[in-house]
Amino acid sequence: MLRHTLGKEERIYLRSELQQLFASRGSFVCYPFRVIYHQLTRQEEHLKMMVSVPKRRLKRAVDRNRIKRLTREAFRLHKEELLDHLPAEHTLLIGYIYVGEGVKGHKSVTRGVTEALTKLSKLYDEGAQVD
Repeated sequence: MLRHTLGKEERIYLRSELQQLFASRGSFVCYPFRVIYHQLTRQEEHLKMMVSVPKRRLKRAVDRNRIKRLTREAFRLHKEELLDHLPAEHTLLIGYIYVGEGVKGHKSVTRGVTEALTKLSKLYDEGAQVD
């Protein structure tokens, strides 16, 4: 049984990983997020994620923190959908950048996260080299 956790080892916090992620060409939009991704050779974790909510979109820190918290929660609960499709020798870095206007509710954020995970799963199922 998969443990629904999201520890430090599953988050992107190293500057080198952030630079690799933002230098990658792989991105798409699943409203209210723009999703960027980059594939690495196997590290300690299969999936690593980060969330960014620009101050330009939401002025109040309380709103930005809420969106980040909802995004991490949705990812934590639905990540196994993508884990089943990842090859054992790869690590996938995923970045969620909020592009929505205003504060979205739990349903909207969860839908955006799950659509992004489904789209990434399909990319792996098609056998395409993911960046």
